[in-house]
Amino acid sequence: MSGAPRDILIVDDDRQVREVLHQIFIGAGYNCLLANDGRQGLEVFGAARPPLVVTDLKMPVMTGIELLREIRSADGDAAVIVLTGAADVKTAIDSLKLGAYDFIMKPVNVDELLIAAERALERRQLLIERREYQELLERRVVEATRDLAAAYRQLQETYRSTLEALGSALDTRDVGTEAHSRRVHGYALATAREHGVPEAEITDLAHGVLLHDIGKIGIPDAILLKPGPLTAEEWRIMRRHPEIGKALIEKIPFLRGAVPVVWAHHEKWDGGGYPRGLRGAEIPLGARIFMVVDAFDAMTFDRPYSKARSIDLAKAEIKRCAGTHFDPAVVESFFRVPEPLLEEIRRRSVEP
Repeated sequence: MSGAPRDILIVDDDRQVREVLHQIFIGAGYNCLLANDGRQGLEVFGAARPPLVVTDLKMPVMTGIELLREIRSADGDAAVIVLTGAADVKTAIDSLKLGAYDFIMKPVNVDELLIAAERALERRQLLIERREYQELLERRVVEATRDLAAAYRQLQETYRSTLEALGSALDTRDVGTEAHSRRVHGYALATAREHGVPEAEITDLAHGVLLHDIGKIGIPDAILLKPGPLTAEEWRIMRRHPEIGKALIEKIPFLRGAVPVVWAHHEKWDGGGYPRGLRGAEIPLGARIFMVVDAFDAMTFDRPYSKARSIDLAKAEIKRCAGTHFDPAVVESFFRVPEPLLEEIRRRSVEP
């Protein structure tokens, strides 16, 4: 290494050895600090914090091992080289376990000592740089995670706005559809949880329920808004709306999971529904849940062609149709939804 002078602390109780080491390191361009025992060495280190320490192992008052332990405790970056005689090799090896960078046998070979010092400082610098780099990476990961979370929230908000826009577009053509979708959405999620549907699948169900009638955008107003009964041809056109809805949303990546509900929400348990005449478990579970709660909402709110029924009468009709129109297991799950929750969903559906 080259460049600015480097500080080194030399600790040895033998004055002659201390002076020899002093001259060696002065000649190699080091700034030398001297201490004649471990305790003084610890005091000097605490005041100056030199990056490199060379210490004897056998000293009075405080041994080199004790000094090493204290220095490493105070500064984990400090590079320490220990000097030892042949009889102290085991102790020198123990010093490596405590964090010493190297040990040099006495009598000291000057070149060996300077190379060891150079390598110790290089290793110390590499460890510091690696730690700083790791800390930088961790900070960037935290920042990236925070940015990603913000982007995800923004994306979710975009999704929500898209759903609301689609719902509003439909509501302008079929007044009351948005409030109906809100209620059915609430009923469906409550029923799905009673039925044990995993939370990971509920988002797709929620999207499908909110957009179940999105295909009506493709139905002419003359049919969609007709006050009287539809002709056979008009019914044929009206019954195309699940297919139209499927074609609309399957092109939108975050809505593809809603396709099963949109496409199959007019199927029936006994196979008498449309557009594909699916039967029983062939019908996607989300659509089976939707069919029950959609019928419940249709019966408990006034429609142009029928007056609202009470909750009890609506449930009785749903029970009667279990096994023909509806999946009996889903019906039971719907019946387990507490009535106060149903009332809360109804109340919130009409809020702005």
